[in-house]
Amino acid sequence: MKKIFIITGRTGAGKSTLCQRLEEYFNYPLLSFADMGKKFANENGYNRIRECHFAMGTDKFKTKISKHILDTIDKQLKTCDNIIIDGLYIDDAVSRLKENYNCKIIYLKTEDNIRYERISQRLSTTIEQAKKENEIKEYTKDELGIDILIKNTDYVISGSKSADEVFEAAKQFIEE
Repeated sequence: MKKIFIITGRTGAGKSTLCQRLEEYFNYPLLSFADMGKKFANENGYNRIRECHFAMGTDKFKTKISKHILDTIDKQLKTCDNIIIDGLYIDDAVSRLKENYNCKIIYLKTEDNIRYERISQRLSTTIEQAKKENEIKEYTKDELGIDILIKNTDYVISGSKSADEVFEAAKQFIEE
């Protein structure tokens, strides 16, 4: 049976770092919500996911982007049996994936102060600016259903651990 591993978490949790290591270790294709969302936004005349979301409204946006994401995943699964998804937040899309595939959600739970420091470093900004950027991104994630995904997660990993410890925990879960 085809397997999908979704790594979810708040902005700056360490999802992309973990996903890259899992992709290298397992040699599974990696799909990124950010990349799929940006492509969807561009196809609809917007530069950013959140611009597209605000323009369409949450319900219409969720319906349309869910279809785009599911089509992308289905196409990828025609060429492989397992994939990793970096940061999927749309509860509707994940519900449909769970109906059709062996789909597991790994939630990377990371303390806010660590996330803000990571965002600050990534964007070369102050912690206060990082908090503002976080608010904008988290608003969109909240609207799209991240809280439902977190409540229905299959495995929680503390993002406050070292990158090696986070990787080992995720690797063991996937290998089970």
